[in-house]
Amino acid sequence: MKHRNVSTYGIPLAIVVAGLFIAGAIVAGGGGNNTTVSAGGHPQGNQGGANLRLPDDTDHVRGNPDAQVAIVEFSDLECPFCARLHPTLKRIIEEDANVKWVYRHFPLTTIHSRALSAAVAAECIARLGGNDAFWSFTDAGFADQNLLGDQWYRTMASSFGIDLQAFASCTSDRSVVADIQADLREATATGGRGTPYAIIITASGRLEPFSGALPYEQVRGLVDQALVN
Repeated sequence: MKHRNVSTYGIPLAIVVAGLFIAGAIVAGGGGNNTTVSAGGHPQGNQGGANLRLPDDTDHVRGNPDAQVAIVEFSDLECPFCARLHPTLKRIIEEDANVKWVYRHFPLTTIHSRALSAAVAAECIARLGGNDAFWSFTDAGFADQNLLGDQWYRTMASSFGIDLQAFASCTSDRSVVADIQADLREATATGGRGTPYAIIITASGRLEPFSGALPYEQVRGLVDQALVN
């Protein structure tokens, strides 16, 4: 951690290696609307979301925090299918005050070279700029994934009034990567094998997972069922 060997995207090399170690063997697979993964060497856990940590005040939440239904999404800022799902979930939250959206990280680091650095930047923007800045950052990142990179992260941090020295210190902090790694382990433990992966917590507390960039109508149908079940 003391060594400042910096990758192309501004994340210390030791942190990137740590991220790859935790991620395990992640490989591209088939699938038309998501990027599939193989979490080599990690316990598979219970399927169906059984190991999900329920949303709390440590999460990135969009929408009504007291909503009856929650969509917990595990996402990768470099994943094209995540970019496709992002506006769908945003639309649902804007339409329905009974639903909240919780974002957790699932960077596929051996497929997407910028996934970990983007997740670290997002977490640091959240820590230093707050929840609204985090969501503005993810909106912009998914809107144009070609922007992802160290210079853009600094530009965005500045736009939120974040001191760049504090931002650089945060992106070098191992605890940030540890939080991202915890999200990744949770994703695989709850059945996630690709991105985007989401678990809907229904009004009665049931857990209903779904994978891939489902179209708006399909996600809306799942949410409507969750509101009455």
